[in-house]
Amino acid sequence: MEEAKQIEFQPNLHPVFVFRTFSLGVLLGFIIGFWFIQPPILILIFLAITVVCIGRKIIPPLLGIFIIGILLAWWRGNGFISSPPVEVFIGQQEFTARISELPRLGEKTRRYIAETISPLPGLRVAVIAGPWPEFYYGDQIKLNCPGVELMDFKPYNNRGIWRQCAWPAIELITRPSSGLRVWLYRIRQQAGDRLRAQVPEPYATLAAGMMWGDDSGLPAKLINDFRRTGTTHLLAVSGFNVMVLTKVIFWLLIAIGLWRQQASAMALFIVGLFVIFSGGESSVVRAGIMGSVLLLGQVLARRADSLNLLLGTGAAMLFVSPRLVVELGWQLSFAAMAGLVYLSPWLIKKLTFLPEFLSLRQISAETLAASLATMPIILTRVSEVSVITPLANLLVAPIAILVYVFGLGLLVLSTFSFTAAAPAVWLLSAVLFYLVTIVNWLASLPWAAVQSVWQVWLVLIVLYLFLAVWLFWLPKKVVRRKQTNL
Repeated sequence: MEEAKQIEFQPNLHPVFVFRTFSLGVLLGFIIGFWFIQPPILILIFLAITVVCIGRKIIPPLLGIFIIGILLAWWRGNGFISSPPVEVFIGQQEFTARISELPRLGEKTRRYIAETISPLPGLRVAVIAGPWPEFYYGDQIKLNCPGVELMDFKPYNNRGIWRQCAWPAIELITRPSSGLRVWLYRIRQQAGDRLRAQVPEPYATLAAGMMWGDDSGLPAKLINDFRRTGTTHLLAVSGFNVMVLTKVIFWLLIAIGLWRQQASAMALFIVGLFVIFSGGESSVVRAGIMGSVLLLGQVLARRADSLNLLLGTGAAMLFVSPRLVVELGWQLSFAAMAGLVYLSPWLIKKLTFLPEFLSLRQISAETLAASLATMPIILTRVSEVSVITPLANLLVAPIAILVYVFGLGLLVLSTFSFTAAAPAVWLLSAVLFYLVTIVNWLASLPWAAVQSVWQVWLVLIVLYLFLAVWLFWLPKKVVRRKQTNL
């Protein structure tokens, strides 16, 4: 009898279930740690009690592992959002700092995130300056700010940025000359300059935004049009960029004669460089980790568990940086990946009217799945929903991969000759013209987006009900009818 019980309960303690249970506990623990701050010693006492209860078989092992995951994450992320005293570093300030993130170029301004070095080290300050002179990541600068103010903006506060400085006098002290990140950022700058030298605006900046997330300088109206049509994921650095880039590189490597395992190993290395190249945003780090694990599985001829990969990546990223749990980009990236894993397979079966050429059907299904999965999170932040998101994504997402194909071709060919790159320039410009035209037209429709709270949620409920009927209820009804006829 005991052997039978052991055999019966052994599958529940399989490493796959243990890892999944622990990761779920970790994710929940970081959420609890954000909302309920407790003395760390109290959390450690609860952790010790849980370990004792598992050892004495008072609670089931999986439940104990789940609780341990919660308590460890709660202890790690307990009260991590803390601001410096309001009277510290306020008013006129002269200080040295290092630019710690890639600058963002607006239509008339340039935004920097600078980490102070002296006289008060470790503070992160948002700096608004003119577009010229231009400073770069890693530069050590001296700022004379007429008035440092409190930064009361949650997306910045969640990243540990509590101070802002507008229109300071900036003086360059030193510029880094070495380092992998510096080298990749310089290549990124050169690639953007090469695009802008051959492709007219706003298409050049749009191409840079779609390929590696550098949409700095894109007209505000065009950004708003992408927002109204629910296609802003094409501009942001996200898993979509990594997914498309990985597929294009993999095809190219196979085309030049590499075996699948060799191509996967080379793509794995390139994905790692791209994560740094694109700025290291949380969504790209998450997509890079997951993509790397999937590519590694191809090299080792093993298949990864999608759910464990998603949960494990999230848990690992939060242990490294607990602040991510409240960042919109991190939340959207994980919701999008959940849509890719669980919703896109159903959509692929439905989008049979799209061709499989260049994986157009798969890319359309994955993009639509990611948009549907992230929409509720977006509503909690912006209270706006695009009514035409499904239509817009079906019209533009399948074409997005051509931006990578022709854009990479342009960058490679232009290293030899601008004349040789001319066909790629024409083709890329044509694709981008189509994208901008479709987005502008759809955004101009008066009913493209709704902002009233009740209208937003009404549209969302109707959309998901229709989706559920289309994907799940109708197929089951057809199967039951066939079985009845038999």
